[in-house]
Amino acid sequence: MGTDAHAVPGTAAPGGTGQLGGRVAGLLSAAGIPVRLIVRDPSRAPQLPGATTAQAAFGDRQACRTALQGVRTLFMVSADGAGDRVEQHYAFIDAAAEAGVEHIVYTSFYGAAPEATFTLARDHFATEEKLRGSGLKHTLLRNNLYQDVLTDFAGPERILRGPAGDGRAG
Repeated sequence: MGTDAHAVPGTAAPGGTGQLGGRVAGLLSAAGIPVRLIVRDPSRAPQLPGATTAQAAFGDRQACRTALQGVRTLFMVSADGAGDRVEQHYAFIDAAAEAGVEHIVYTSFYGAAPEATFTLARDHFATEEKLRGSGLKHTLLRNNLYQDVLTDFAGPERILRGPAGDGRAG
């Protein structure tokens, strides 16, 4: 795996050190599709055939613009749940547009809406709106929940808890 951010054309996957971004990058690599892993810490990036890395954090617009040079299709995993998450997403989308990215596939969330009860669903809605106004082609993936991490939400008793009032979950 190289570290030249300009060596791999076509496809990029931020979050290559995480669960979802890492799986997507692995699947692309296994299919023979060269992928650029955009990561905050290149030393943690998986070693994948045909993959290169570029170091950038979502909120660092200049680093993202550099990392995205030559990328046509971008699989955008949402940022961690930080207080400035939406601003990080906006900076990343702006950097993608400036770098010439043509299509962003974004992992959003079911029920993304400005009045959603789930805070992150409001963040996803804001990001979707930014994508809609960006002029970029985009695909919005609205999953209900990442099944692979559902058990991580359970406490030591293996019980899921959360502020739901009188609400129910299926």
